[in-house]
Amino acid sequence: MLDPITYAAVYYSIITILSALGLTLTYQTTKVPNFAQGPYLTLGTYLGIFAQGVLRISPFYFIPVSFLLVGLFSLLFYLLVIRPLMNRGASIVILMIATLNLDIISYSIINIFASWMNYTYFVSISYVNFINSDFDVFGINFSFILGIIAVIVVFISLYLLLFKTKFGIAMRASIENPSLASVVGINTNAVYLFSWFLSGALTGMAGIFFAFFQSVNTYSGDEFLPYMFAATILGGISSLFGTILGGIIVGATSVLVTYGIVSLGFTFFIPFQPIVPLVIMSIVLLIFPQGIGGLLSKFLKH
Repeated sequence: MLDPITYAAVYYSIITILSALGLTLTYQTTKVPNFAQGPYLTLGTYLGIFAQGVLRISPFYFIPVSFLLVGLFSLLFYLLVIRPLMNRGASIVILMIATLNLDIISYSIINIFASWMNYTYFVSISYVNFINSDFDVFGINFSFILGIIAVIVVFISLYLLLFKTKFGIAMRASIENPSLASVVGINTNAVYLFSWFLSGALTGMAGIFFAFFQSVNTYSGDEFLPYMFAATILGGISSLFGTILGGIIVGATSVLVTYGIVSLGFTFFIPFQPIVPLVIMSIVLLIFPQGIGGLLSKFLKH
Protein backbone atom coordinates (compact mmCIF):
# COMPACT_ATOMS: atom_id res chain seq x y z
CA MET A 1 0.00 0.00 0.00
CA LEU A 2 1.47 3.32 -1.08
CA ASP A 3 1.40 6.31 1.22
CA PRO A 4 -0.78 9.35 0.29
CA ILE A 5 2.21 11.55 -0.57
CA THR A 6 3.49 9.03 -3.13
CA TYR A 7 0.00 8.77 -4.60
CA ALA A 8 -0.23 12.54 -4.88
CA ALA A 9 3.24 12.92 -6.43
CA VAL A 10 2.58 10.26 -9.08
CA TYR A 11 -0.94 11.54 -9.85
CA TYR A 12 0.32 15.09 -10.32
CA SER A 13 3.09 13.77 -12.56
CA ILE A 14 0.62 11.76 -14.69
CA ILE A 15 -1.73 14.70 -15.18
CA THR A 16 1.14 17.13 -15.80
CA ILE A 17 2.80 14.87 -18.40
CA LEU A 18 -0.37 14.25 -20.44
CA SER A 19 -1.54 17.87 -20.43
CA ALA A 20 1.94 19.38 -20.97
CA LEU A 21 2.51 17.12 -23.98
CA GLY A 22 -0.57 18.70 -25.57
CA LEU A 23 0.76 22.18 -24.86
CA THR A 24 4.15 21.30 -26.35
CA LEU A 25 2.59 19.82 -29.50
CA THR A 26 0.68 22.97 -30.44
CA TYR A 27 3.63 25.20 -29.71
CA GLN A 28 6.06 23.09 -31.72
CA THR A 29 3.85 22.96 -34.79
CA THR A 30 2.13 26.37 -34.91
CA LYS A 31 4.25 28.32 -32.37
CA VAL A 32 1.09 29.20 -30.42
CA PRO A 33 1.25 29.17 -26.58
CA ASN A 34 -2.23 27.78 -25.99
CA PHE A 35 -3.70 29.28 -22.80
CA ALA A 36 -6.89 27.31 -23.43
CA GLN A 37 -5.10 24.10 -22.43
CA GLY A 38 -6.52 24.49 -18.92
CA PRO A 39 -10.18 24.28 -20.02
CA TYR A 40 -9.32 21.20 -22.08
CA LEU A 41 -8.38 19.54 -18.79
CA THR A 42 -11.57 20.73 -17.10
CA LEU A 43 -13.73 19.61 -20.01
CA GLY A 44 -12.23 16.12 -19.83
CA THR A 45 -12.92 16.06 -16.10
CA TYR A 46 -16.57 17.03 -16.50
CA LEU A 47 -17.09 14.41 -19.17
CA GLY A 48 -15.98 11.92 -16.51
CA ILE A 49 -18.38 13.57 -14.05
CA PHE A 50 -21.16 13.13 -16.62
CA ALA A 51 -20.30 9.42 -16.86
CA GLN A 52 -20.40 8.85 -13.10
CA GLY A 53 -23.03 11.37 -12.01
CA VAL A 54 -25.51 11.05 -14.87
CA LEU A 55 -24.93 7.75 -16.67
CA ARG A 56 -23.94 5.97 -13.42
CA ILE A 57 -20.97 4.24 -15.02
CA SER A 58 -17.28 4.35 -14.20
CA PRO A 59 -15.36 7.33 -15.64
CA PHE A 60 -12.85 4.73 -16.87
CA TYR A 61 -15.26 3.96 -19.71
CA PHE A 62 -15.20 7.60 -20.76
CA ILE A 63 -11.41 7.81 -21.26
CA PRO A 64 -11.73 7.19 -25.05
CA VAL A 65 -14.81 9.46 -25.17
CA SER A 66 -12.92 12.28 -23.49
CA PHE A 67 -9.91 11.65 -25.74
CA LEU A 68 -12.07 11.98 -28.85
CA LEU A 69 -14.42 14.82 -27.86
CA VAL A 70 -11.84 17.14 -26.31
CA GLY A 71 -9.55 16.42 -29.26
CA LEU A 72 -12.32 17.45 -31.66
CA PHE A 73 -13.02 20.55 -29.55
CA SER A 74 -9.37 21.58 -29.87
CA LEU A 75 -9.36 20.81 -33.59
CA LEU A 76 -12.51 22.89 -34.12
CA PHE A 77 -10.88 25.86 -32.42
CA TYR A 78 -7.86 25.53 -34.68
CA LEU A 79 -10.01 25.35 -37.82
CA LEU A 80 -12.32 28.22 -36.90
CA VAL A 81 -9.89 30.62 -35.24
CA ILE A 82 -6.18 29.81 -35.30
CA ARG A 83 -5.78 28.76 -38.93
CA PRO A 84 -7.73 31.74 -40.35
CA LEU A 85 -5.65 34.10 -38.19
CA MET A 86 -2.41 32.43 -39.28
CA ASN A 87 -3.45 32.68 -42.94
CA ARG A 88 -3.92 36.42 -42.44
CA GLY A 89 -0.44 36.75 -40.98
CA ALA A 90 -1.52 37.31 -37.36
CA SER A 91 1.30 37.87 -34.92
CA ILE A 92 2.07 35.56 -32.01
CA VAL A 93 0.48 38.12 -29.66
CA ILE A 94 -2.82 38.03 -31.58
CA LEU A 95 -2.80 34.24 -31.60
CA MET A 96 -2.10 34.15 -27.87
CA ILE A 97 -4.99 36.55 -27.22
CA ALA A 98 -7.21 34.26 -29.31
CA THR A 99 -6.38 31.34 -27.01
CA LEU A 100 -7.18 33.51 -23.99
CA ASN A 101 -10.58 34.25 -25.55
CA LEU A 102 -11.14 30.52 -26.00
CA ASP A 103 -10.24 30.06 -22.35
CA ILE A 104 -13.07 32.43 -21.38
CA ILE A 105 -15.54 30.87 -23.83
CA SER A 106 -14.64 27.35 -22.73
CA TYR A 107 -15.10 28.32 -19.09
CA SER A 108 -18.63 29.53 -19.92
CA ILE A 109 -19.44 26.33 -21.85
CA ILE A 110 -18.21 24.15 -18.98
CA ASN A 111 -20.26 26.17 -16.48
CA ILE A 112 -23.39 25.74 -18.61
CA PHE A 113 -22.72 22.00 -18.86
CA ALA A 114 -22.09 21.73 -15.10
CA SER A 115 -25.20 23.78 -14.27
CA TRP A 116 -27.33 21.57 -16.53
CA MET A 117 -26.12 18.45 -14.71
CA ASN A 118 -26.76 20.16 -11.38
CA TYR A 119 -30.32 21.27 -12.08
CA THR A 120 -31.35 18.20 -14.06
CA TYR A 121 -29.54 15.36 -12.26
CA PHE A 122 -28.50 17.06 -8.98
CA VAL A 123 -24.83 16.55 -9.73
CA SER A 124 -22.75 19.03 -7.72
CA ILE A 125 -20.96 21.68 -9.80
CA SER A 126 -17.98 21.48 -7.46
CA TYR A 127 -17.52 17.74 -7.68
CA VAL A 128 -15.98 15.51 -5.03
CA ASN A 129 -13.46 12.85 -6.04
CA PHE A 130 -14.49 10.04 -8.35
CA ILE A 131 -15.36 6.85 -6.52
CA ASN A 132 -12.55 4.37 -7.13
CA SER A 133 -12.48 2.25 -3.96
CA ASP A 134 -14.06 -0.61 -5.92
CA PHE A 135 -11.09 -0.66 -8.28
CA ASP A 136 -8.28 -1.69 -5.95
CA VAL A 137 -5.63 -4.10 -7.22
CA PHE A 138 -3.39 -5.53 -4.48
CA GLY A 139 -4.18 -2.52 -2.32
CA ILE A 140 -3.38 0.02 -5.07
CA ASN A 141 -6.16 2.03 -6.70
CA PHE A 142 -6.76 0.93 -10.27
CA SER A 143 -6.92 4.56 -11.45
CA PHE A 144 -3.35 4.95 -10.21
CA ILE A 145 -2.19 1.91 -12.18
CA LEU A 146 -4.18 2.90 -15.26
CA GLY A 147 -2.69 6.41 -15.16
CA ILE A 148 0.84 5.02 -15.23
CA ILE A 149 -0.11 2.64 -18.04
CA ALA A 150 -1.61 5.57 -19.98
CA VAL A 151 1.65 7.56 -19.76
CA ILE A 152 3.70 4.53 -20.85
CA VAL A 153 1.35 3.86 -23.79
CA VAL A 154 1.48 7.52 -24.84
CA PHE A 155 5.29 7.52 -24.62
CA ILE A 156 5.64 4.38 -26.75
CA SER A 157 2.99 5.54 -29.23
CA LEU A 158 4.68 8.93 -29.69
CA TYR A 159 8.05 7.27 -30.21
CA LEU A 160 6.66 4.84 -32.81
CA LEU A 161 4.72 7.63 -34.52
CA LEU A 162 7.59 10.11 -34.72
CA PHE A 163 10.42 7.73 -35.58
CA LYS A 164 8.85 4.69 -37.24
CA THR A 165 6.19 6.13 -39.59
CA LYS A 166 6.30 8.34 -42.68
CA PHE A 167 3.78 10.71 -41.11
CA GLY A 168 6.00 11.01 -38.04
CA ILE A 169 8.99 11.91 -40.19
CA ALA A 170 6.83 14.49 -41.99
CA MET A 171 5.67 15.80 -38.63
CA ARG A 172 9.22 16.23 -37.33
CA ALA A 173 10.22 17.95 -40.57
CA SER A 174 7.27 20.33 -40.27
CA ILE A 175 8.27 21.17 -36.72
CA GLU A 176 11.92 21.82 -37.57
CA ASN A 177 11.41 23.74 -40.82
CA PRO A 178 7.80 24.17 -42.03
CA SER A 179 8.75 26.23 -45.09
CA LEU A 180 11.23 23.65 -46.36
CA ALA A 181 8.81 20.84 -45.52
CA SER A 182 6.15 22.46 -47.72
CA VAL A 183 8.64 22.87 -50.57
CA VAL A 184 9.46 19.14 -50.59
CA GLY A 185 5.77 18.23 -50.69
CA ILE A 186 4.92 17.58 -47.05
CA ASN A 187 1.34 18.46 -46.15
CA THR A 188 2.00 20.74 -43.18
CA ASN A 189 -1.72 21.47 -42.81
CA ALA A 190 -2.36 17.81 -42.05
CA VAL A 191 0.40 17.91 -39.43
CA TYR A 192 -1.14 20.99 -37.79
CA LEU A 193 -4.61 19.42 -37.78
CA PHE A 194 -3.32 16.25 -36.16
CA SER A 195 -1.23 18.16 -33.61
CA TRP A 196 -4.16 20.28 -32.42
CA PHE A 197 -6.43 17.24 -32.21
CA LEU A 198 -3.85 15.24 -30.24
CA SER A 199 -3.16 18.23 -27.99
CA GLY A 200 -6.78 18.37 -26.85
CA ALA A 201 -7.14 14.59 -26.78
CA LEU A 202 -4.22 13.99 -24.42
CA THR A 203 -5.31 16.78 -22.09
CA GLY A 204 -8.91 15.52 -22.15
CA MET A 205 -7.67 12.08 -21.14
CA ALA A 206 -5.68 13.68 -18.31
CA GLY A 207 -8.92 15.30 -17.15
CA ILE A 208 -10.44 11.90 -16.40
CA PHE A 209 -7.61 11.08 -13.99
CA PHE A 210 -7.73 14.55 -12.44
CA ALA A 211 -10.87 13.96 -10.37
CA PHE A 212 -9.66 10.60 -9.08
CA PHE A 213 -7.16 12.51 -6.97
CA GLN A 214 -8.94 15.65 -5.81
CA SER A 215 -12.19 17.56 -5.79
CA VAL A 216 -12.71 19.71 -8.87
CA ASN A 217 -14.64 22.75 -10.00
CA THR A 218 -15.19 24.51 -13.32
CA TYR A 219 -11.92 26.44 -13.14
CA SER A 220 -9.66 23.62 -11.92
CA GLY A 221 -7.98 23.37 -15.32
CA ASP A 222 -6.96 27.03 -15.25
CA GLU A 223 -5.49 26.50 -11.78
CA PHE A 224 -3.41 23.64 -13.21
CA LEU A 225 -2.09 25.72 -16.13
CA PRO A 226 1.16 26.73 -14.31
CA TYR A 227 2.08 23.03 -14.01
CA MET A 228 1.64 22.52 -17.76
CA PHE A 229 3.73 25.52 -18.73
CA ALA A 230 6.42 24.70 -16.17
CA ALA A 231 6.74 21.12 -17.45
CA THR A 232 6.87 22.31 -21.08
CA ILE A 233 9.54 24.93 -20.37
CA LEU A 234 11.59 22.66 -18.09
CA GLY A 235 11.47 19.83 -20.62
CA GLY A 236 12.31 22.18 -23.47
CA ILE A 237 9.65 23.40 -25.86
CA SER A 238 11.53 21.69 -28.68
CA SER A 239 11.34 18.23 -27.12
CA LEU A 240 8.24 16.11 -26.55
CA PHE A 241 10.21 13.52 -24.62
CA GLY A 242 11.86 16.25 -22.56
CA THR A 243 8.33 17.37 -21.65
CA ILE A 244 7.64 13.91 -20.20
CA LEU A 245 10.68 14.21 -17.93
CA GLY A 246 9.70 17.80 -17.12
CA GLY A 247 6.22 16.63 -16.17
CA ILE A 248 7.62 14.06 -13.75
CA ILE A 249 9.89 16.62 -12.09
CA VAL A 250 7.29 19.40 -11.87
CA GLY A 251 4.47 17.13 -10.68
CA ALA A 252 6.50 15.32 -8.05
CA THR A 253 8.40 18.39 -6.86
CA SER A 254 5.21 20.42 -6.40
CA VAL A 255 3.77 17.78 -4.07
CA LEU A 256 6.98 16.99 -2.18
CA VAL A 257 7.95 20.64 -1.60
CA THR A 258 4.44 21.48 -0.40
CA TYR A 259 4.43 18.45 1.91
CA GLY A 260 7.86 19.40 3.27
CA ILE A 261 6.78 22.97 4.04
CA VAL A 262 3.50 21.85 5.62
CA SER A 263 5.30 19.23 7.74
CA LEU A 264 7.33 22.07 9.24
CA GLY A 265 4.11 23.57 10.54
CA PHE A 266 3.39 26.08 7.77
CA THR A 267 -0.04 24.68 6.90
CA PHE A 268 -1.10 27.99 5.36
CA PHE A 269 1.11 27.12 2.35
CA ILE A 270 -1.28 24.47 0.96
CA PRO A 271 -3.36 26.92 -1.18
CA PHE A 272 -0.10 28.38 -2.51
CA GLN A 273 1.14 25.12 -4.02
CA PRO A 274 0.91 26.54 -7.63
CA ILE A 275 3.77 28.85 -6.65
CA VAL A 276 6.13 25.85 -6.85
CA PRO A 277 5.81 25.28 -10.63
CA LEU A 278 6.02 29.05 -11.17
CA VAL A 279 9.31 29.12 -9.26
CA ILE A 280 10.60 26.15 -11.28
CA MET A 281 9.62 27.90 -14.51
CA SER A 282 11.34 31.13 -13.46
CA ILE A 283 14.57 29.33 -12.53
CA VAL A 284 14.64 27.47 -15.84
CA LEU A 285 14.03 30.62 -17.89
CA LEU A 286 16.79 32.47 -16.03
CA ILE A 287 19.45 29.74 -15.95
CA PHE A 288 18.88 27.36 -18.89
CA PRO A 289 15.93 28.56 -21.04
CA GLN A 290 16.51 25.77 -23.59
CA GLY A 291 15.30 23.28 -20.97
CA ILE A 292 16.25 19.64 -20.52
CA GLY A 293 15.66 18.84 -24.19
CA GLY A 294 18.00 21.59 -25.29
CA LEU A 295 20.69 20.52 -22.85
CA LEU A 296 20.45 16.89 -24.02
CA SER A 297 20.70 17.97 -27.66
CA LYS A 298 23.89 19.94 -26.94
CA PHE A 299 25.33 17.02 -24.96
CA LEU A 300 24.62 14.52 -27.74
CA LYS A 301 26.22 16.79 -30.36
CA HIS A 302 29.43 16.87 -28.35
